Amino acid sequence: MTQDIRLSFCIPVYNFGRFVTQTLDSIAPSLAAHADLEAVVLDGGSTDDTAEIMARYCAEHPSVRYVRQPTRGGIDRDMARSVELARGEYCWMLSGDDLIRPGAVEQLLGMLDGSTDVFLCEHSQCDLHMQWQSDYPIFDNRGSFTVNLGDPAQRLPYLASGRNSEALFSFMSGLIIRREKWLSAPEPTDFMSSCWGHVARLLASARPDLIVRVVGQTWVDRRGDNDSFLDGGTVRRLAIAVNGYGRLAEHFYGAGSAEAALIRGLIRGDIGIRTFLHARGLCRLDPVREDRKALAGLVRALNADRIPACLITRFLYFWVPEFAMDAAIWTVTNLRRTAGRLGLSAIAGPAHMPKPPSRNP
Repeated sequence: MTQDIRLSFCIPVYNFGRFVTQTLDSIAPSLAAHADLEAVVLDGGSTDDTAEIMARYCAEHPSVRYVRQPTRGGIDRDMARSVELARGEYCWMLSGDDLIRPGAVEQLLGMLDGSTDVFLCEHSQCDLHMQWQSDYPIFDNRGSFTVNLGDPAQRLPYLASGRNSEALFSFMSGLIIRREKWLSAPEPTDFMSSCWGHVARLLASARPDLIVRVVGQTWVDRRGDNDSFLDGGTVRRLAIAVNGYGRLAEHFYGAGSAEAALIRGLIRGDIGIRTFLHARGLCRLDPVREDRKALAGLVRALNADRIPACLITRFLYFWVPEFAMDAAIWTVTNLRRTAGRLGLSAIAGPAHMPKPPSRNP
């Protein structure tokens, strides 16, 4: 008799051979302890040694399946395909270079109820070598709560309480989805090359209901300094977030909607003035790779709301002389470094610059 699968780990990868076994090792104890768990690794046509590594790994771990596609499908299609291949009632969407913390799977299994559509967990930010740098809270209230995103009366307060775009599903490894609910929505063809196909699919499934449980716990350690989308330049990477979520907001809620304004606020939680000023400096250093005009358009689009934070950002970016802002940033950065060495964490601030949302293989 075929074992019913309760939870599938859906892991799309591309040239992640040096990372994927670490990811699988983080869930291997849970796979060994529970016969109703599986992992599906979908290889989008890697050109590194992923196939050889996975052949050895699957030989030792029968609950891990490896499927290789002949050509690269892109992250949106590969994520969708990995869910199609899965057999679980729920699917944990996991990047092939992040790690799940010990005990997290068991905590999740105790919550699965067959009626919640999405479980949303938090992550820590690590460097390339998985050294912890900071936590990354998603909401002002870090407790657990449940919301129906299909109900505007619940959706608007939910979006208003979010601190960054992960409140609206930007980080793949923080999502555990009910597979039946995912499959109930058609493939969002207009978003399947945007990096946000999974977000569009979940928002489409929210008609009429999408029950989301925010678990309020850190279950994932996220590997930093491994953003393949930066290959096209920083401005292009920022555009993926700003324009991509702008399109999502307009498509599902309308350009002038309250939701659209709140979604811009979520993206500003990831991309602040320091990120834009850093990108402007890169435009000056490498004008061939980085498009300064496009960057200015992103600043305007993301800070279009008539609120103090947006007005200040536009003033600093467009009206304060570059040399003055560069000097100020240099001073603040060095003060924080000094404070960090002295152990004055309140002055030192976060250990990493704000980053665009999501980092997918």
